Amino acid sequence: MNIDANVQKIIYALIRKWKLIVAVTLVGIIAAYIFTANFTTLTYTSSVEFLAYAVDTNDELNTDITSSGNSGEYVRSSNTSKMNYAMKMLDTYIEIMKTNGFQSRVVNDMNERLNSNYPLGAVNNSMTIEAIDNTAMFKITVTTTDANLSYEIAHQLETTVPKMMMETNSGLVQASVEDKPIKAISAGSLGYPKKCAIGAVAGFVLAAAYVLLRSFLDVRVKSSEELVDRYGIPVLGSVPKFEIKPGDKKGAEK
Repeated sequence: MNIDANVQKIIYALIRKWKLIVAVTLVGIIAAYIFTANFTTLTYTSSVEFLAYAVDTNDELNTDITSSGNSGEYVRSSNTSKMNYAMKMLDTYIEIMKTNGFQSRVVNDMNERLNSNYPLGAVNNSMTIEAIDNTAMFKITVTTTDANLSYEIAHQLETTVPKMMMETNSGLVQASVEDKPIKAISAGSLGYPKKCAIGAVAGFVLAAAYVLLRSFLDVRVKSSEELVDRYGIPVLGSVPKFEIKPGDKKGAEK
């Protein structure tokens, strides 16, 4: 059997059992929906956005004064150098903010401010830090199962992040808050469309695999064409299928 024949057989098998495939696909969608609704934990997100900027002298940044001596050109060169330096150092500060030491500081500062007793685990693994492409800005997203906790952590970062950056690397790069956090009023999306799509794909694959395995493991010859193709022997004749009508059956019995 050549490749084209195999492909045709696969397509024929799938089309022949399309009702089963559709049914199992729908079952996969329903199962994914039920699982998401009953076993997915609701989460709440608050985020805060910062701008990193360099505050050191031009000599420390190796800024060259233009030969023309034009003050406007000098200021533009200085600002560009500071921005480039802040962008270059941003990855270093982000890595510092991912450390247990920094997260412990956030928890301690928050507990002191709120007079609470949150453990390190309240912050650990709850923060996602990302640099915004081609800018000196970065965003910290806090996601927990408690809307108030997510907001309080993000709110604390407004103070702790600038302090940490001021104390690190001689304060050459500092941060300002550009977008304050907002307390989430509802849980984040449970992702029904995505998860139901995954359920549909899983159901389709399982049904298709079952149909194809059953088809290819079935060694019975179902047509004269298949007999010729499998054994290379011409078919000289075949027995037609007779259908006996009720009236003919009674006549045959007499």
